Amino acid sequence: MILTPSATSEPSVAAYVRDAAARSPDALFLYDGTRSLTFAEAWRQIESIAAGLQARGIGHGDRVVMVTENRIETVLLFFATIQVGGVAVILHPQLKPEGLRRVIDQTKPKLGLLEASTAALSTEFGETPVVWAGDEAGQPSFNELLAASPSEPVAFPGQASDPAFLVFTSGSTGTPRGVILTHAVVRFVAAAIQARLQYRAEDRVAVLLPLSFDYGLYQLFYAAIAGASVFIGRPEMAGPELPRILAAQEISVLPGVPTLFGGLIKMQRYRPVPLPKIRVITNTGDHLPQSYIASLRELFPQARVHPMYGLTECKRVSILLPEEFEARPDSVGRPLDGTQVFAIDEEGRRLPPGEIGELCVTGPHLAPGYWQAPEETAKRYPMLDGVRVLRSGDYGRVDAEGFLFIHGRSDFLIKHKGHRLSPAEVEEEACRMLGVVAAGCVKDEAKDLLCLFVSVSEPSLDETKIIQALSTKLEPAKVPNRVFLLPELPKTGNQKVDRKALRALL
Repeated sequence: MILTPSATSEPSVAAYVRDAAARSPDALFLYDGTRSLTFAEAWRQIESIAAGLQARGIGHGDRVVMVTENRIETVLLFFATIQVGGVAVILHPQLKPEGLRRVIDQTKPKLGLLEASTAALSTEFGETPVVWAGDEAGQPSFNELLAASPSEPVAFPGQASDPAFLVFTSGSTGTPRGVILTHAVVRFVAAAIQARLQYRAEDRVAVLLPLSFDYGLYQLFYAAIAGASVFIGRPEMAGPELPRILAAQEISVLPGVPTLFGGLIKMQRYRPVPLPKIRVITNTGDHLPQSYIASLRELFPQARVHPMYGLTECKRVSILLPEEFEARPDSVGRPLDGTQVFAIDEEGRRLPPGEIGELCVTGPHLAPGYWQAPEETAKRYPMLDGVRVLRSGDYGRVDAEGFLFIHGRSDFLIKHKGHRLSPAEVEEEACRMLGVVAAGCVKDEAKDLLCLFVSVSEPSLDETKIIQALSTKLEPAKVPNRVFLLPELPKTGNQKVDRKALRALL
């Protein structure tokens, strides 16, 4: 294996793995239940793949698009692309052909990565060469990249301000937009998050969220900084077998979203199995009900539970420390060190502490913008009082001590009976009820009805009982007119409650 000197002078995000390999070459880095790689083995393969990319003429600024389930090959190609100065793009494996076509039109990749489950998307790459992970008969294999043998270290040819990867979101127009994450942005924010979460070398981190979701992807960075191991799992593992998977893989750090935690709580209440000593639990992507936090603390008394708030456009905004929870259970914590958050009114004027407005974020973690979308970038990242900010689209407040409280997204806020309310308020109260596993609140605009969808573990719960219970806790305008019981709520590809799908059910 070729190891270069320590990392401090090189800005590449891939240097996280290289430096961990230099510090702890024999420490486990990646495993998936059948395969495993130490940091040294992972870096050796990353350098081989990087040499293979260079042999194909792929280098500084070139894009590589990957559409696979979570797998070790995707991780290795991701870091190798970054090391040669390229721009990595990991897309969700359930992406539709039209969506992939739009991404390819924007990124014009030099190489694609597919697997058997995404084979139907191959025609969308057109003339772009594609390699295949796994055994796909008659197709160019990923192993051809691995076969390269670099004669010297593959040096990163770029600088800190270069794009490292793109994370695609739906965009305000519905067209997929790639958020540009530079090496400098990632290295700042990953270090700031790790300073709060404190992953350890002995930790085993579960990645059960898609690698196309930045929350899942960034786990690789925190783990490499700490020298921890990463279990490359799949979203479908967050089902009935989740407790057994956590135990079998000896997971100590569990990043998740509310739907994952709701299911875990339900399974442990009714079919408990011995669980590992989970040390850290983190949540983002959607509101985590206080009842879930209480249940997680009961199930995992030794765990530090961290509600967090973030946006792909700056990765992470705030993290609540467990010792801060009792005093501010409704908060999502304080901004990361070196960053700031404040609220503005409808005219763009900064509001004093405690007043509700649109949250704006400033700091070195702000992405440069959206790939090939200057107008949308300018709208989302304006200058306010001479400072570049990210307008979050979320409404909330910041108290005098700097703690954030989220009241809802501007596009999620519901107007009902003359009041504006956040679906999270109704969902939070519903999830406090014993037997409610998950809840999603939407408005039936045509009939002017507030509707709540729930999945339950208690068969005796019905629409009447739930409405009666909520009417004793919520203001009249927030009490649902209708409650619909579903076996399971629909989820987005990132495992969040899919409110668009709920509205479609109406």
